[in-house]
Amino acid sequence: MANGPQNPAEAGMRAMQDAVGGAVSAQQRSMGLAQDWAESVIESYKSQAESYRALTDAMSSSMTTLQRTLESQEETNRALKESLDAYRNVVESASETQERNMKLAENFFGNIVETLRGQLESSRSLLLEPATKQQEYFQNLTQEWMDAYVKLLSSPLEFSRASAERTRGGTGGEGGER
Repeated sequence: MANGPQNPAEAGMRAMQDAVGGAVSAQQRSMGLAQDWAESVIESYKSQAESYRALTDAMSSSMTTLQRTLESQEETNRALKESLDAYRNVVESASETQERNMKLAENFFGNIVETLRGQLESSRSLLLEPATKQQEYFQNLTQEWMDAYVKLLSSPLEFSRASAERTRGGTGGEGGER
């Protein structure tokens, strides 16, 4: 009887387990791909931050040289020094903002990976759920991914707007003190 046909209920249960196992495996692969993607984006932000640091160092060196030149020019010294200080504040502010954005991105992608892990565990618990509930769950998962991707794409624009607001706010405040 070991080679005989299986009970239809057992065969159905086996087919359902195989299908769900395949879905879980696919989601694990997707999570791996998402994690790899997140790590590459973080590396990109790190590289960008290093470039900003190099730019900041070059600008700092340039500003130091300019400051020495300004010390020899008594009449233009005051106006150029104010410009130099304002420029230094803008560069430092941009560097600090970039570092904050990199930390936010790391947290963002860390949260995505943790969310994916939680969702993977939840999907494992759905082995006995009806197919309609599983479909609804995957639609919600897809919507969350789309929302996260839209936030990721809009973050450089928000960074630019915030930098512009700080620049305008900083310029307006200094102009009123003269």
